[in-house]
Amino acid sequence: MAGMSKLPAVYRHGFVLASSMALSYWVTVKWLHERSKQLLAKDINSSMKSHLAKKDRNVAVDKNFFRKLIILLKILVPKVFCGESLFLVLVAASLVARTYADVWMIKNSTSVESAIIGRSSVLFKECLGRFAYAMPWIALVNNALKYTLEELKLRFRKRLSLYLYDQYLKGYTYYQINTLDSRISNIDQLLTQDVEKFCTSVADLYTNISKPFLDIIIYARKLSGSIGPSGPSLLVLYLVCSGLVLTRLRRPIGHMTVAEQQFEGEFRYVNSRLITNCEEIAFYNGSRREKMIIRDGFERLIKHLRSLIIFRLVMGCIDSVVAKYVSTCVGYYVVSRPFLDPMNTRYANSTYNEILEDYYSSGRMLMRLAEAVGRLVLAGRELTKLAG
Repeated sequence: MAGMSKLPAVYRHGFVLASSMALSYWVTVKWLHERSKQLLAKDINSSMKSHLAKKDRNVAVDKNFFRKLIILLKILVPKVFCGESLFLVLVAASLVARTYADVWMIKNSTSVESAIIGRSSVLFKECLGRFAYAMPWIALVNNALKYTLEELKLRFRKRLSLYLYDQYLKGYTYYQINTLDSRISNIDQLLTQDVEKFCTSVADLYTNISKPFLDIIIYARKLSGSIGPSGPSLLVLYLVCSGLVLTRLRRPIGHMTVAEQQFEGEFRYVNSRLITNCEEIAFYNGSRREKMIIRDGFERLIKHLRSLIIFRLVMGCIDSVVAKYVSTCVGYYVVSRPFLDPMNTRYANSTYNEILEDYYSSGRMLMRLAEAVGRLVLAGRELTKLAG
């Protein structure tokens, strides 16, 4: 100290200033280092929480799932008389009109083919004229169904998003969720992407259940007069039994959907974390470390998506065989029974063209009935996805 007192005042002031700057630099570096460790620990904790939540969460189409779904449906459709209720009715009306349009198309197409085979130009022109007259109405029905369904999805999303934002921005809820409550992670994805997917799944589930139900009722009623009630009943029984088997095999898709959302959320989080803390990361030259973290999250996401694609490939093949091709064989057997039965006197005095027209009409209606029951069976896939 005695030696330092002999230095000129300007050097003493410079030494103190340099020491202060060095101390400030050391404190800043130490703080940034601790901050970086905290962020990394937070990232690891977030991944661990997501991993534990994935293990503990039970995803199944059960009583608990339907209880939660009813609560959410009350948010989407809060009153009996509201805009959402109106569009639910409009979608149902469009589905009924679509089914009757399909029935008319089957009969008219069969008449056109019968006229061609019978070489009747008068009947051919008459059927073609009816089809030309009905074309704009059928096109209107099809596009009205698309419009009402898209509007229903949009209204569902608006209703649910506004409700969630009201709850999220009430008081200090947003602060508590992001800093104090660890039960909900990736809240940005939950409020945007997950809400959109959920509303789309609910609207698709509504059409995938109501349309097949309407088709089954209408086509079964039409077919009972031509091939008897036993034919449609046998086909429906087969498809219901096969649907139970497929629903059992399709169970893992719910857990895989949950895992997909978690991996997507984690990947989005590490990217947003890089943007938020880019200055500190650049100061430490931590781009290599961040690249490893981002690539690790991305690789886990890609690995899971690839396994999900393979599972859907296998289930798609099983679905096609059980719910489509085998049901087609059952449909052929059912529709052939009244025509191949020698004891059936209904077609004893019928001409070839009359039998052909009746067969085509009954066969196509039965195929539509099989497709309707198949869609109803495969609606379980939407339920399982919704549970995830």
